[in-house]
Amino acid sequence: MKRFAHLAAVALLALTACGSGSNEPEAPSPSINYQDGMSATVVSVETGNTFTAQIEGVQKPVRLINTAAPSTHGVALSNTCLVEESTSKLAEKLPEGAEVTLNFDEGQRGGTGYVEAAVYAGETFINADMARSGLISTTFATSRDEFYPEISQAQQDAANEGLGLYSKSTDCTISASIEEQVKAVEDARSWVVPADDTTRTAEREAVYMEASELYNSLQDEVPAPSSWVGSIVTLEAVQKEMSDLKSLLGDDYYPKRGSTVNQQKKATAEATPVRPGS
Repeated sequence: MKRFAHLAAVALLALTACGSGSNEPEAPSPSINYQDGMSATVVSVETGNTFTAQIEGVQKPVRLINTAAPSTHGVALSNTCLVEESTSKLAEKLPEGAEVTLNFDEGQRGGTGYVEAAVYAGETFINADMARSGLISTTFATSRDEFYPEISQAQQDAANEGLGLYSKSTDCTISASIEEQVKAVEDARSWVVPADDTTRTAEREAVYMEASELYNSLQDEVPAPSSWVGSIVTLEAVQKEMSDLKSLLGDDYYPKRGSTVNQQKKATAEATPVRPGS
């Protein structure tokens, strides 16, 4: 009996120790009352539009409101373009320890896991400044988004100047893809192809088809201006590049379904009976 009593005492001590150890629930983090003009300290930059900040003693992930950044995990056209450059640019603007001011849009609080904020370093509006560098894109929740117009204009300015994501000389951009197709079409137009050279004719048609497919895929994104590609192809500068490509194709443009105008004309001519002897 003494043996059992001893074991029971040990068990009781063990349970008591477990209850008073590190398994006790941690005290919840203090809630933060987010208000315009509140201060934050930059801890680290993660991407071209996100960083960690110390806000009222708590580390929080912050995202530049109404922006989208290139990502190594991106799947949309050009979404993986200039990832390192974008991140480095934000780190340059927001070095570790920098003090920033945060403002908020009442319509975009919570729901994303980030503190969505308009970020100011002194007088500089970082969201718009990054967009103006051409290294991030824009997005919006509704037409009433408070900060979107200024950030969107900054993006338009970058596109007009061909900076960053809108540069024709940077292989991974949408503008570079359009320019590549323009050059391919111009080259194909210069070929001298005998009427009976079906192989070369097919190669030229393949060039026209590929250029048309790019145009069609970009045009499909126009109705979604808050998406990554949609945000880019609805810019006036990029719209002009797309329009120039389609104009260059002319009657050799392939719609999403069907044949080109030239092919339709040829088919009509071949199907039209010819009066014998005429």
